[in-house]
Amino acid sequence: MKKANAWSLALITCLGLWLGAAPVWGATAPPLSEVRVFKVESAGCSETIPERAQSTQMCTHRGPTKVSVMEVGLGHNPMGRFNGAELDGQRTPVCQVGNISQACNGAGTLMGYIYVFDLNVEAQGWFEYSNSSINGPQNTLKTQLNIR
Repeated sequence: MKKANAWSLALITCLGLWLGAAPVWGATAPPLSEVRVFKVESAGCSETIPERAQSTQMCTHRGPTKVSVMEVGLGHNPMGRFNGAELDGQRTPVCQVGNISQACNGAGTLMGYIYVFDLNVEAQGWFEYSNSSINGPQNTLKTQLNIR
């Protein structure tokens, strides 16, 4: 039986450490599990929206207004609308870094997005956001908020 020399043992140890620290390639993306409006901001007011709220409560929003939507999981067909009209939105990726969720900066695992939609509110109306999960169960989630 051959004896292992010190160099071969060192190489195996180094490879084991390197592979143990390597990222997991090909991990499945998290399915879409939640979408919700969490903030509405206009010139006169900024309002945090509680979970399951049906309408803004504190303010009458008029003029240029920003609506912020949180999306947990990954989707492939984001759609924001106000009174049926499609809106353009900007998205910011959110990553899980340890126990903290934060804007992605090269660290952590992508867990969802924050979307911000700009709209011009002339009268009370309905904001709606929907998206479909990129993987099983490929569900479509939707949230609605009456903006007063």
